Amino acid sequence: MEDNNSAYAAPEDGHLSDSDLDDLEWAEETLNANPQSHSTRTAEKPKLNTVSKLDDATDALAAHAAKIRLDNVKEGGDRETDKSDRATAELVLDQRTRMILLQMINRGVVSEIHGAVSTGKEANVYGAVLEPEDDGQEPIQRAIKIYKTSILVFKDRERYITGEHRFKSGPDKRNNRKMVQLWAEKEYRNLKRLHAAGIPCPQPLVLKLHVLVMGFLGDKRGYAYPRLRDARLTGEDVDEQWRSLYIQLLGIMRRLYQVCGLVHADLSEYNILYNDKTLYIIDVSQSVEHNHPQALNFLRMDIKNVGDFFRRQGVDTLPDRTIFNFITSPEGPNEEPALSEAIEHLYETRQAVEETDEAAAAAEIDTEVFRNQWIPQTLQEVYDVEKADQLMDADVYRNMVARSAVLPAAKKTTDDEAADEAGSSDDGSEEGASIDTGSEGTGDEGRFEKGPPRGKKHIDKEEKRQHKQAVKEARREKRKEKIPKDVKKRLVAATSRKKK
Repeated sequence: MEDNNSAYAAPEDGHLSDSDLDDLEWAEETLNANPQSHSTRTAEKPKLNTVSKLDDATDALAAHAAKIRLDNVKEGGDRETDKSDRATAELVLDQRTRMILLQMINRGVVSEIHGAVSTGKEANVYGAVLEPEDDGQEPIQRAIKIYKTSILVFKDRERYITGEHRFKSGPDKRNNRKMVQLWAEKEYRNLKRLHAAGIPCPQPLVLKLHVLVMGFLGDKRGYAYPRLRDARLTGEDVDEQWRSLYIQLLGIMRRLYQVCGLVHADLSEYNILYNDKTLYIIDVSQSVEHNHPQALNFLRMDIKNVGDFFRRQGVDTLPDRTIFNFITSPEGPNEEPALSEAIEHLYETRQAVEETDEAAAAAEIDTEVFRNQWIPQTLQEVYDVEKADQLMDADVYRNMVARSAVLPAAKKTTDDEAADEAGSSDDGSEEGASIDTGSEGTGDEGRFEKGPPRGKKHIDKEEKRQHKQAVKEARREKRKEKIPKDVKKRLVAATSRKKK
């Protein structure tokens, strides 16, 4: 007779399906909700072990447990461990996450997982190594980003989620894992956009729930590239190097907006890596599309952060308004070297500013006004087209999204009407003469022409007084011919038939 438990035997490769991981999560939540009943439930467990597949798979994956090392390797060297290190690891490495990591090792995505490369408010990044099949090749470095699920520090995600089509059904605030899973999928897709556009960034490789495997931005020994904030430039032309990096970053921001259709929404020296005169963009989980309701506000915030950092490095930066118009303008190059040449042209064509305290204060006020100014993005937000055209001609919000849809069409319509009027005036045919000399009410203009306004409020006071007097005279004449009431009653009674 076949054993009943054979139907639940674990596969040889120790693979866990999504349903198995859901069962594991359900068991964790049940145990945490009522830990006292755990011993009773274990004693009353039925003979048929329905989770034998999960237990056997766990034992099969346990052979790779030693390949997960939690030593911190950010500084590169031996160091003592304490409670803080274990607590940092446990913020993301729960039992469910360990199962996912063991699966990745078992499938050959990575061979070993090393210590934390960086820690943040939403996720921890760990270094990993993939051993090549050939012995002569060097190991391939990988980065594993594990998003925090059980203990969430970054909870203020409402402004990034509201208006995002991937969260159109609304985030499930009761289930942190589902929300974080969508957050991880969002970064995975954003990284694919950046990588396809040729923007320097980590290459996305594998995504499993809230665990993202990426290419490692660092050297062959596993040391990550420094952040732009920690970069130390050397040489005699340090100022020129910082200026070159500033121009390079402006070009990346334009390509990010025009080619990828994204706004970083958290661009600063902390989310940019530097190596060999090249900037690498990281942490794009909060990036939004350019049609997001807050996209232009996020873009102005990114421009401010970038400008503040490079000004501290002594770089002559462009005004925020100029950078905003350059990034959002649909016209212009998106590839190098034409992109850098366009930025250099902005330096050449900008207005000269006097180096006085009054001029500096005026420029600062203009920048603050621009940062807090409301800019319409859709046609529904444009109430007065003529006023919007005047503001854009004044360079207030010249490159708003609705400009290309509203104003060219309105201008074209005006030009066509002017051309038609000129053509009709020059036309000497009989048909044209008949139209000009026709009777009133013929043609579209006659049919839809509005008459004088009606109503008491549009009547002149003197005319209103005369009308009132005429009404009184008409009523007075009517009362003279009126039959008295008693006479009317007698006549009615005499002419009516008596009831039998």
